[in-house]
Amino acid sequence: MTTTFSDILKIRRPRPKHKIIKEIAKRWSPRYYSDKKIPLSHLKIIFEAARWAPSAHNRQPWYFYYTEKETQAYKILFSTLNEYNRSWAKTAPILILACAITKDGQGDNLFAFYDLGATVISLILQAQSLGYYAREMGLFDKEKVKKIFKLEKNLEPFIIIALGKIGDYKSAPEEIVEMEIDPRPRKKDLFKKLSL
Repeated sequence: MTTTFSDILKIRRPRPKHKIIKEIAKRWSPRYYSDKKIPLSHLKIIFEAARWAPSAHNRQPWYFYYTEKETQAYKILFSTLNEYNRSWAKTAPILILACAITKDGQGDNLFAFYDLGATVISLILQAQSLGYYAREMGLFDKEKVKKIFKLEKNLEPFIIIALGKIGDYKSAPEEIVEMEIDPRPRKKDLFKKLSL
Protein backbone atom coordinates (compact mmCIF):
# COMPACT_ATOMS: atom_id res chain seq x y z
CA MET A 1 0.00 0.00 0.00
CA THR A 2 1.31 3.46 -0.92
CA THR A 3 1.53 5.95 1.93
CA THR A 4 0.38 9.40 0.90
CA PHE A 5 1.11 12.82 2.34
CA SER A 6 -2.43 12.82 3.82
CA ASP A 7 -1.69 9.54 5.63
CA ILE A 8 1.49 10.98 7.09
CA LEU A 9 -0.24 14.20 8.11
CA LYS A 10 -2.85 12.23 10.07
CA ILE A 11 -0.02 10.78 12.15
CA ARG A 12 2.40 13.73 12.31
CA ARG A 13 0.20 16.81 12.58
CA PRO A 14 0.04 18.20 16.13
CA ARG A 15 -3.14 17.79 18.14
CA PRO A 16 -3.04 20.68 20.60
CA LYS A 17 -5.35 20.54 23.61
CA HIS A 18 -5.81 24.32 23.50
CA LYS A 19 -6.25 26.83 20.68
CA ILE A 20 -2.80 27.99 19.54
CA ILE A 21 -1.64 29.96 16.50
CA LYS A 22 -1.89 28.04 13.24
CA GLU A 23 1.86 28.11 12.50
CA ILE A 24 2.52 26.16 15.69
CA ALA A 25 -0.60 24.02 15.35
CA LYS A 26 0.54 22.86 11.89
CA ARG A 27 4.29 22.73 12.49
CA TRP A 28 6.16 19.48 12.12
CA SER A 29 9.55 18.50 10.77
CA PRO A 30 9.34 16.43 7.57
CA ARG A 31 12.11 14.31 6.10
CA TYR A 32 11.05 14.54 2.44
CA TYR A 33 11.05 17.72 0.40
CA SER A 34 9.96 18.89 -3.02
CA ASP A 35 12.73 20.09 -5.33
CA LYS A 36 10.82 23.36 -5.79
CA LYS A 37 13.19 26.29 -5.25
CA ILE A 38 12.59 28.92 -2.60
CA PRO A 39 12.61 32.41 -4.09
CA LEU A 40 15.11 34.89 -2.63
CA SER A 41 12.19 37.19 -1.75
CA HIS A 42 10.82 34.48 0.59
CA LEU A 43 14.25 33.77 2.09
CA LYS A 44 14.59 37.47 2.90
CA ILE A 45 11.25 37.38 4.74
CA ILE A 46 12.27 34.23 6.64
CA PHE A 47 15.59 35.73 7.75
CA GLU A 48 13.89 39.03 8.62
CA ALA A 49 11.73 37.15 11.12
CA ALA A 50 14.91 35.69 12.63
CA ARG A 51 16.40 39.17 12.87
CA TRP A 52 13.60 40.30 15.18
CA ALA A 53 13.89 37.48 17.72
CA PRO A 54 14.54 38.45 21.36
CA SER A 55 18.02 38.13 22.86
CA ALA A 56 19.71 38.83 26.19
CA HIS A 57 20.82 42.49 26.33
CA ASN A 58 19.89 42.71 22.62
CA ARG A 59 23.23 41.14 21.69
CA GLN A 60 21.65 39.17 18.82
CA PRO A 61 24.25 36.37 18.99
CA TRP A 62 23.37 34.61 15.76
CA TYR A 63 24.46 34.39 12.17
CA PHE A 64 23.11 32.31 9.30
CA TYR A 65 24.54 30.98 6.06
CA TYR A 66 22.31 29.37 3.46
CA THR A 67 23.10 27.27 0.44
CA GLU A 68 21.02 25.99 -2.45
CA LYS A 69 20.90 22.47 -3.81
CA GLU A 70 23.15 21.67 -6.77
CA THR A 71 25.85 24.10 -5.60
CA GLN A 72 29.32 23.10 -4.40
CA ALA A 73 28.70 24.73 -1.02
CA TYR A 74 25.54 22.64 -0.56
CA LYS A 75 27.42 19.43 -1.40
CA ILE A 76 30.17 20.25 1.09
CA LEU A 77 27.79 21.29 3.89
CA PHE A 78 25.68 18.19 3.21
CA SER A 79 28.82 16.01 3.43
CA THR A 80 29.37 17.15 7.03
CA LEU A 81 26.05 15.62 8.17
CA ASN A 82 26.05 12.26 9.91
CA GLU A 83 24.83 9.22 7.99
CA TYR A 84 21.27 9.29 9.39
CA ASN A 85 20.72 12.93 8.40
CA ARG A 86 22.28 12.39 4.98
CA SER A 87 19.74 9.59 4.39
CA TRP A 88 16.88 12.08 4.14
CA ALA A 89 18.25 15.67 3.96
CA LYS A 90 19.38 15.28 0.34
CA THR A 91 15.91 16.28 -0.88
CA ALA A 92 15.91 19.71 0.83
CA PRO A 93 16.35 22.57 -1.66
CA ILE A 94 17.96 24.78 1.01
CA LEU A 95 20.34 24.01 3.86
CA ILE A 96 20.87 26.71 6.48
CA LEU A 97 23.86 26.75 8.82
CA ALA A 98 22.86 28.42 12.09
CA CYS A 99 25.76 29.76 14.14
CA ALA A 100 25.95 31.19 17.65
CA ILE A 101 28.15 34.23 18.27
CA THR A 102 29.75 33.11 21.51
CA LYS A 103 31.92 36.19 22.07
CA ASP A 104 31.54 39.84 21.07
CA GLY A 105 32.68 43.30 22.20
CA GLN A 106 30.99 42.68 25.56
CA GLY A 107 32.93 39.45 26.11
CA ASP A 108 31.70 35.85 26.39
CA ASN A 109 27.98 35.37 25.84
CA LEU A 110 26.56 32.77 28.22
CA PHE A 111 23.15 32.98 26.55
CA ALA A 112 24.24 32.69 22.91
CA PHE A 113 22.84 29.20 22.30
CA TYR A 114 19.58 29.97 24.08
CA ASP A 115 19.15 33.09 21.97
CA LEU A 116 20.07 31.19 18.80
CA GLY A 117 17.21 28.79 19.58
CA ALA A 118 14.80 31.70 19.87
CA THR A 119 15.81 33.09 16.49
CA VAL A 120 15.62 29.66 14.84
CA ILE A 121 12.04 29.10 15.97
CA SER A 122 11.17 32.58 14.67
CA LEU A 123 12.69 31.61 11.32
CA ILE A 124 10.85 28.27 11.25
CA LEU A 125 7.45 29.73 12.13
CA GLN A 126 7.83 32.45 9.50
CA ALA A 127 8.78 29.81 6.93
CA GLN A 128 5.73 27.79 7.98
CA SER A 129 3.48 30.80 7.37
CA LEU A 130 4.83 30.94 3.79
CA GLY A 131 4.16 27.23 3.20
CA TYR A 132 7.66 25.89 3.87
CA TYR A 133 8.74 23.28 6.39
CA ALA A 134 12.00 22.84 8.25
CA ARG A 135 13.88 20.14 10.11
CA GLU A 136 16.87 20.88 12.32
CA MET A 137 19.97 18.71 12.52
CA GLY A 138 22.56 18.90 15.25
CA LEU A 139 24.65 15.90 14.20
CA PHE A 140 27.29 17.15 11.80
CA ASP A 141 31.05 17.69 11.77
CA LYS A 142 31.31 21.17 13.24
CA GLU A 143 35.11 21.29 13.07
CA LYS A 144 35.03 20.43 9.37
CA VAL A 145 32.47 23.19 8.76
CA LYS A 146 34.63 25.74 10.60
CA LYS A 147 37.72 24.76 8.64
CA ILE A 148 36.25 24.45 5.13
CA PHE A 149 34.10 27.59 5.28
CA LYS A 150 36.73 29.57 7.22
CA LEU A 151 34.25 30.76 9.86
CA GLU A 152 35.29 33.55 12.21
CA LYS A 153 36.55 32.28 15.57
CA ASN A 154 33.61 33.73 17.49
CA LEU A 155 31.09 31.82 15.34
CA GLU A 156 30.07 28.40 16.62
CA PRO A 157 28.19 26.32 14.02
CA PHE A 158 25.39 24.72 16.01
CA ILE A 159 22.69 23.31 13.75
CA ILE A 160 21.88 22.80 10.08
CA ILE A 161 18.29 23.40 9.01
CA ALA A 162 16.71 21.67 6.00
CA LEU A 163 14.12 23.96 4.43
CA GLY A 164 11.61 23.54 1.62
CA LYS A 165 8.14 22.55 0.50
CA ILE A 166 6.99 19.08 1.49
CA GLY A 167 7.60 16.48 -1.21
CA ASP A 168 5.22 13.89 -2.65
CA TYR A 169 5.58 10.96 -0.27
CA LYS A 170 4.37 8.57 -2.99
CA SER A 171 7.88 8.97 -4.41
CA ALA A 172 9.70 8.78 -1.06
CA PRO A 173 11.93 5.81 -0.23
CA GLU A 174 10.26 3.28 2.06
CA GLU A 175 12.73 3.91 4.90
CA ILE A 176 11.81 7.63 4.92
CA VAL A 177 8.09 6.81 5.00
CA GLU A 178 8.73 4.41 7.90
CA MET A 179 10.40 7.22 9.85
CA GLU A 180 7.50 9.57 9.14
CA ILE A 181 4.69 7.24 10.23
CA ASP A 182 6.30 6.78 13.63
CA PRO A 183 4.07 8.84 15.97
CA ARG A 184 5.65 11.66 17.95
CA PRO A 185 4.26 11.66 21.47
CA ARG A 186 4.45 14.88 23.47
CA LYS A 187 4.92 15.48 27.18
CA LYS A 188 1.56 15.93 28.84
CA ASP A 189 2.86 17.50 32.01
CA LEU A 190 5.30 20.35 31.49
CA PHE A 191 4.21 23.10 33.83
CA LYS A 192 2.66 23.83 37.20
CA LYS A 193 2.17 26.85 39.38
CA LEU A 194 5.23 27.64 41.45
CA SER A 195 4.53 27.60 45.19
CA LEU A 196 6.36 27.28 48.49
